[in-house]
Amino acid sequence: MIHTIVMPDLGQTTAEGKILRWLKGPGEKISQGDHLLEVETDKVTMEVESYLSGYLRQVLAAEGQMVSAMAPIAIVTDTLEEPLAPSEQKAVASMPAAKPVAAPPRAATTSPAGLLATPTAKALAKEWGIDLASVRGTGPDGLITRRDVEGENSRSLEHPMTETDLSKDQKLAMYRRMLLCRRFEERVYYMFLEGRLPGTVHQSAGQEASAVGVCSALVEGDMITSTHRPHSHAIARGLPVKSLMAELFAKTTGCCHGKGGSMHLGDYALGMLPAIAIVGGGIPLATGQALAFQYLGKKNIVACFFGDGAANIGTFHEAINMGAIWNLPVVYICENNKYGASTSIEKVMKVKHVAERAAAYGIPGETIDGNDVEGVYRTMSRAGERARAGAGPTLLELETYRFSGHSRSDPGRYRPSEEVAAWKLRDPVEVYEKALIAEGHLREEDASQIKASVEQELDEAVEYAEGSPDPAKEECLTDVFA
Repeated sequence: MIHTIVMPDLGQTTAEGKILRWLKGPGEKISQGDHLLEVETDKVTMEVESYLSGYLRQVLAAEGQMVSAMAPIAIVTDTLEEPLAPSEQKAVASMPAAKPVAAPPRAATTSPAGLLATPTAKALAKEWGIDLASVRGTGPDGLITRRDVEGENSRSLEHPMTETDLSKDQKLAMYRRMLLCRRFEERVYYMFLEGRLPGTVHQSAGQEASAVGVCSALVEGDMITSTHRPHSHAIARGLPVKSLMAELFAKTTGCCHGKGGSMHLGDYALGMLPAIAIVGGGIPLATGQALAFQYLGKKNIVACFFGDGAANIGTFHEAINMGAIWNLPVVYICENNKYGASTSIEKVMKVKHVAERAAAYGIPGETIDGNDVEGVYRTMSRAGERARAGAGPTLLELETYRFSGHSRSDPGRYRPSEEVAAWKLRDPVEVYEKALIAEGHLREEDASQIKASVEQELDEAVEYAEGSPDPAKEECLTDVFA
């Protein structure tokens, strides 16, 4: 088959980008996820991945050319033998000559040994018990992955997960939910590149254990609040994937009837207030919901997700103080992924841990490994029971990491490559899968079946979303205060 690659909408203020250079040439085989070209937007220069697999047969946009979003830029075929139509063969020849553009300087390639010799990598390795001598190579983008670690040392990368009262079925359910979070994000990522989704996306790949661990400790009637990065929170809370996908496609069958999109997922009836994209905006909302539970005499609690960037917002201090003095049933959960947009938390906070600030409000604070799903579950369970008993809030800090940039238009180059590499060694989904296999709860063939069922669920969700109706014009006047 013949497929067309389009220019994704990567800009912040304009819907076009300049092609600086092609990283693949006609005739080359490409796979989904391969870096295909380098694009300059109104904000950054970034590499763009292919959302198709096959052979690059034709380049439709020359280096140096400004190209509008969703305009065709290349043709990909399943095989090299497939003939192209005459119009496609002449596409490049008919295009205006491109102005010469000097390719931007490339970052120096770091050898695996050099990458691992950096102070950041050494410090992280010491903290996590990783034997760096066992690393033999690099993965995509020159980053070290778990697959580069062999033999006995591979087990030292996994978090020590002590036995809990979780049953085998509960553990497998958490594993599947984490996997569903990851694959949902990956599907959305490639569909955005393809131009099938409106708006932008903020991914949370790498933070699945935080979302699933917290939400697995909640019961019916409990509530969560979320952020501009809500996909995994919604899936972990149990919102149907079909309704989430439909919301991202701006369809009436979406959880917010197509009016919220990626950054405003939620369903009050299912225990999730629609997410708020304003940094720190969900913290006072969670405090208010907890006050309502207390006033109505309900034994439910609120789990309030926010990022480390929100810890320096005024509403953080005001709302947590109110929750503390009134002993409200809320657990404040900071998913500390180390960066507020592009700013390292170390540059904007004097104390080492966000949880230390709990002392100022007279409530407990605890910092834990946010990539250990069972550890998150146990800690959240304790904090939740304290809140249900009327003892007030807890401030939890879950140390984790997002694998991608702040948003799809952010290549994340402000982060040291060795830091990203070290965190990818602790991929929470891979770590938990290996832990369950080691415990005898999961066989590799079972994992394959679970992954296949996740893919089928996502296939059905995409089909459902694409087949759902668009909102009618008059629906703009519903769901408003005035």
